[in-house]
Amino acid sequence: MLLSTATPSPTSAQQCDGVRGGRVWALAGAYVATQAAVFAVRADDWWFTPTMSFRASWDQSANKEQDGLLHMAIAYQASQITAFAWDWACVPYTTAGWLGAATAVAINIPKEIGDGVHEGKSFSLRDMLWTVAGATLPAIHRSVPASKNVVFKFWYWPSNEFQNRLPGELPQLENDYAGQRYYLAYAPGRYTGPPEQRWRSPMGIAVGHSIQSWIVEPPMHEWYLTLDAQFRGFPVRGKTWQKIATVLDQIHFPLPGLRLRGGNVSFGFF
Repeated sequence: MLLSTATPSPTSAQQCDGVRGGRVWALAGAYVATQAAVFAVRADDWWFTPTMSFRASWDQSANKEQDGLLHMAIAYQASQITAFAWDWACVPYTTAGWLGAATAVAINIPKEIGDGVHEGKSFSLRDMLWTVAGATLPAIHRSVPASKNVVFKFWYWPSNEFQNRLPGELPQLENDYAGQRYYLAYAPGRYTGPPEQRWRSPMGIAVGHSIQSWIVEPPMHEWYLTLDAQFRGFPVRGKTWQKIATVLDQIHFPLPGLRLRGGNVSFGFF
């Protein structure tokens, strides 16, 4: 995500004379090196777990799809970052977006294949569907500029069950699903049409999802309808601010809204 502040803009990418093969090979090498590093860090998952025949399944979510939304969030960010990398290789703007989406999906596939051949796990079709959805949205933004009004955001604060867990017990940081919230936001500040039609609003609206817990008690859906800050809609000029605002707009900061949990509606900052 933060790489977006240091990568070429679409305009600079379009000024290239043609695709730069050397940079394409550099990106391929970076992909291979990254996967090798992941295999090394998670060696136990790959080499020391009993194997079996490849198995794929539509496994059930133990946490009301929070794990799927985490897959979506990771793919969404990876798609944006790798699209900027393809811009750097002088690939045309829209094509770079779709190559970024494909790269984000490819980043996730080896891990799922590993799950598919190890005992007690499987290649999760459900997680891959979430991954493809997250990876595709940034590519659609590049192909259909008006779609930039719809963005995917996240928020995290350590949950009670994470803070009170015993050493070595679940949840760990990466699966503290009760502390994670995911939002689909309508962001009028991102509209890219003719200047006379732009509504540079610093506020949007978001629909979110979370759970209260999933370890100490069964999970329950929590739905949110809240205001959403749109930093790119603030009346601040300058390329530096726009880069900062781009990063901030990946996050949903708690604002007044409603929460629906088990049929009960409450007001607060979500």
